[in-house]
Amino acid sequence: MSLMNAASSVSPASSLSRSRQHRGWRRRAAWLRFGVGPLALAGFFLPWATGPGPYSATEFTGFTLVGFAGRLQALDLSLAAGGVLLAVRLAILGVAIAAVWQTLLAPRHHGHLGYPLSGWYLAASAALCLSIGFARSGWTVPPFGLACLAAAAACFVAGWSARRGAAPG
Repeated sequence: MSLMNAASSVSPASSLSRSRQHRGWRRRAAWLRFGVGPLALAGFFLPWATGPGPYSATEFTGFTLVGFAGRLQALDLSLAAGGVLLAVRLAILGVAIAAVWQTLLAPRHHGHLGYPLSGWYLAASAALCLSIGFARSGWTVPPFGLACLAAAAACFVAGWSARRGAAPG
């Protein structure tokens, strides 16, 4: 019995195949970064929510929500209400901006500071929008645009963990 086998319960042969599996998973998951931006950008223009009651046939996309918040801002509101609407409008518009950054930086410049910032912004936005959707309508399948945003966030997190060398879970 060698000293290496006595110190480790994993044989050298199994650790070699395990490292190959992790390397292969990391290589495949790194390719996920190419889908983050297009998925999030498509999700911005697809439905995020439907209207309540008689407006149930009305679908709200990220684009229409930004426009709707802009029309509400034109009303004579208090300073606090106008500020909240501006913050919501910029936060929703930030999803499209982050998606464009992900699309532009993913091929060659994923080491740029804007890449992780925009990716984690998308992940946080997807988590917030999904939690609002689940609080509003219960545990149902989210609308297609919100599902695309969630898929983009999942692709970013998987690609980021693969880039950092984390093992799958």
